[in-house]
Amino acid sequence: MSKYNRMLFVDVELTCWEGNAPAGEVSELMAFGIVDLKTDELKIRREKMFFVRPQVSTISPFCTTLTGITPKEAEAAPPLPDAVRTIRKTFGQSDWCAWGRDDLLIRESCERAGVELPFPGCFHDLAAQVRSLLGLTYRLGLDEALQRFGLDWEGPPHDALADAKNLARLFMALARRLR
Repeated sequence: MSKYNRMLFVDVELTCWEGNAPAGEVSELMAFGIVDLKTDELKIRREKMFFVRPQVSTISPFCTTLTGITPKEAEAAPPLPDAVRTIRKTFGQSDWCAWGRDDLLIRESCERAGVELPFPGCFHDLAAQVRSLLGLTYRLGLDEALQRFGLDWEGPPHDALADAKNLARLFMALARRLR
């Protein structure tokens, strides 16, 4: 059962390359950043980074430079099915959101691995909601959205946990203005 006073803020990082993927490799999940927010109090309950070991792709030097995730960290991480079980056990069922359609990336990766989704609650695309609320006709980045609400970016870019925290901070700023 969903808890309506909670929202999970999620960001993922995927394997990537400069240019096209090498033959036989596909972009795979390699990290989840999750922030659990009490929406009634607008307080972060907990936050966690989960690394995932890619099964059919490698972490390129380009990807390590972009995300900070090394092949060694990924090799020590559990495969996606184990990471999903841990995420579900840790966070349970709550509505969740991302900046953009990360739900599609997660669904595709989970289907490929034959595993259930890590977040069984209702998905919300906060980017689409903010774009609609602001009356924009273009897709704004999370960094621009933060600026529009008087917030600076915190943490390294392309870090799943930092991105999830910034997403939660934006949600809190928006909620405070509406209350």
